[in-house]
Amino acid sequence: LQQKMAVGKNMPSVAVGAGYMYDNLMDKAHPFAVGFVSVSVPLSGWWGGSHDIKKQKRQVLNAENQLADTSDLLVIAMQKAWTDLQDAYRQILIAHNSIEQSTENLRLNNDYYRAGTTTMSDLLDAQTLFRQSRDKYVETFAQFQIKRVEYLQATGR
Repeated sequence: LQQKMAVGKNMPSVAVGAGYMYDNLMDKAHPFAVGFVSVSVPLSGWWGGSHDIKKQKRQVLNAENQLADTSDLLVIAMQKAWTDLQDAYRQILIAHNSIEQSTENLRLNNDYYRAGTTTMSDLLDAQTLFRQSRDKYVETFAQFQIKRVEYLQATGR
């Protein structure tokens, strides 16, 4: 719009007008009509106007490039958010498998301790691994929820 305005400032302009008046005073009719035409050619502003038009064209190109760059950055941000969400989901699956394995390890160590074939230290280590795997699952689930919200924000939902 600013470019069109800059071009318009340097274009010749034409103005046309007309007027009509009629009076009838003391039974004498006096019709009166007038017309006029005005042409304005901005000769003095041609040099500066051409530079102004070029400047406006460059600003339009810059705005279009910035729009394209911003659009590309938004697409990249959405793709990154999706990838992060998928990675967080995979971490949840890994943490879930870790809980299953540590549960089985704790069960076996508990049975071995009752049978007297392992030490209390091994049983406590199995309990520690079990608790750590559950804590890790909670952390990964929280990270998944954060990544989910980031993805929804990036996609505008």
